Amino acid sequence: MNNSYKQNENKYELLLIIVVLLWGTNYPIAKYGLSGLGGFIFNSMRFITAATILAIFLLLKGKWLSIDLNDRVRFLQVGIISSVIYQIFFIVGLSKTTAGNSAILLATSPLWTIIFNSWFNKERIFANVWWGMMISLFGIILIVTGGSKTIEFNKNDIIGDLITLAAAALWALNTHMQKPLLTRYSAAQLAFSQFLIGAIGLSIVAIPSAFSFNWTTVKPTYYLSAILSGSLAIAAANIIWSYGIQKLGPGRTANYSNLVPIVALLVSYFTLNENLSPIQIGGAVMTLLGVGIARK
Repeated sequence: MNNSYKQNENKYELLLIIVVLLWGTNYPIAKYGLSGLGGFIFNSMRFITAATILAIFLLLKGKWLSIDLNDRVRFLQVGIISSVIYQIFFIVGLSKTTAGNSAILLATSPLWTIIFNSWFNKERIFANVWWGMMISLFGIILIVTGGSKTIEFNKNDIIGDLITLAAAALWALNTHMQKPLLTRYSAAQLAFSQFLIGAIGLSIVAIPSAFSFNWTTVKPTYYLSAILSGSLAIAAANIIWSYGIQKLGPGRTANYSNLVPIVALLVSYFTLNENLSPIQIGGAVMTLLGVGIARK
């Protein structure tokens, strides 16, 4: 029985590594799609794709449980935070900063999770957590200011970094709010609910952009980037991530998010020719180190 349990653990850990690769490569894919479609249209298209794929999956193999009346508000809250507000912050932030910076800043979400756990669950924050947060904060400062940037808050790239940092906090809040729902409902059901809310909400937000957008100049590869991002980085990756929370626990699953920025930085460097200064590399290492210390 222990061998069987260990094999199941290994299976989910391998799947989480696949999620890391999907999310890490999604940054340059999303950056490319944004350049051709704009943030709101791109985001709407990929969530429509994700919701469609999940709907087909649930119809063929899924099991839908009736949602308790008390849980319906929580489902709506999780969907709005994770698939509308977070996604707007993520896309706007990514459009104003580099894909590498965005990946590193979003890697601070485990630190925000610790803060939310302390706030909502009255858990004590130990000394190693404070040290980890301070080291990560210093690393973030190096990332933001380590390239050709200066500390001027009217600059687009600095604003993009700050928006992305806020997105990291929203993702942590979403993770915290998902935990009780995943004890009663399947990961696929929760994911579909989020994607459907996201598809509706983001499509409404994208209406003004859609009317003023010149659709005749769009390359097919821009549409392909939205479909790839929606089907892989959103639909497939988020289902696996939710299963990881169910089977391995939120803390153990969250550790894998620390690998995403490393993949994103490397892929962005080779595909988007993004510059990486030694100071920014040092900042990235310090940010990840701080997250690791805080989680011990």
